[in-house]
Amino acid sequence: MRSGPRSALAACCHLACLVLGLGSAPAHAQPDPSGIDFVTIGAAGNAAYQSVIPTDAVHGRGQVNYEYRIGRYEVTTAQWVEFFNAAYDRADAPLPHLLPPDFWGAAATTPNNPGRQRWTVPSGNEMRPVGDISWRMAAMYCNWLTNGRSSDRSAFLSGAYDVSTFGFNGGIFTDQLVHSPGAQYWIPTWDEWLKAAHYDPNKVNGDGSTGGWWQYSNGSDTPYTYGPPGVGQANAGFTTPSPFVIPLGAYATVSPWGLYDTAGGTTEWTESVRTIDGGQMYRVFEGSYWSQSGFVASLADQARLSSGAEYPHIPTFEFGLRVASVVPAASTCAPAGVLLLRSARRRRTCAGSSSVWRRRLG
Repeated sequence: MRSGPRSALAACCHLACLVLGLGSAPAHAQPDPSGIDFVTIGAAGNAAYQSVIPTDAVHGRGQVNYEYRIGRYEVTTAQWVEFFNAAYDRADAPLPHLLPPDFWGAAATTPNNPGRQRWTVPSGNEMRPVGDISWRMAAMYCNWLTNGRSSDRSAFLSGAYDVSTFGFNGGIFTDQLVHSPGAQYWIPTWDEWLKAAHYDPNKVNGDGSTGGWWQYSNGSDTPYTYGPPGVGQANAGFTTPSPFVIPLGAYATVSPWGLYDTAGGTTEWTESVRTIDGGQMYRVFEGSYWSQSGFVASLADQARLSSGAEYPHIPTFEFGLRVASVVPAASTCAPAGVLLLRSARRRRTCAGSSSVWRRRLG
């Protein structure tokens, strides 16, 4: 049977969608402008974690009522070098709150601006974890990402967090408490981190329902085995070989959402604040870290015991970062369809996108 104008137009629209990577064609996620490999965390409105001890700090937490993305890996040496070169190798005055890490895979090189600092990444070190990240450094990194990794000084100072608020007043930090509404990248909240690490949307419960919590971020209630790759499941509990040179992703064990190294490597900052010690405020961090004993790491990685907290300016070797982000708006085929409709009207043809362990919370 002969095709009419409408079927011809439909075919044109379908063809355009296929060419542009839209519609029913297989979807291939585009690389994020940040250079970070993100995982989308769905199951909006999931049930909160219920501890067997209702007084546990984590009891009732972990419910997130929206979709978001979080890094498949902690921030890598290659990513942190790009950030620090932009922040340090510049003609104007040094930026506040930033200190070069000792625990990463970078090496010093000749700066472009005399008297400044610059780093390069030796081959094979790109995926090394980065320690010595304070909460404030993590916030400035999210600012820089939100501003498109611009070299402008202002790109480091606002966007997700207003750096002018960073300080202390009588021993209480004054830093902006939560990320700005328009931020594209931020430090994950405690609830976002817990959900990405411990919640499994496919877990089958005793009543036949699906969706639930695991004690450990390996998708089970069985503790990790800690040790080097090939021996253990997470980068903690050993000192030989050096845990500091093991790349992210070296362990096959992942969270139910596909996140690597939620246990071991560095412990990860969250945006959330705990008030303890008679009114003192601290930023929450999550997960075990390199060089901890296996016993302490197993406590740190339990959902009900896992949170610790520290001041936001502390940049010691165990602290790292996993970035959260918005979910990009879904593409549609409407623009292509509009153009084709206009073209078809004109031509009717279809012409050819410990203090090490810090303050451990109960």
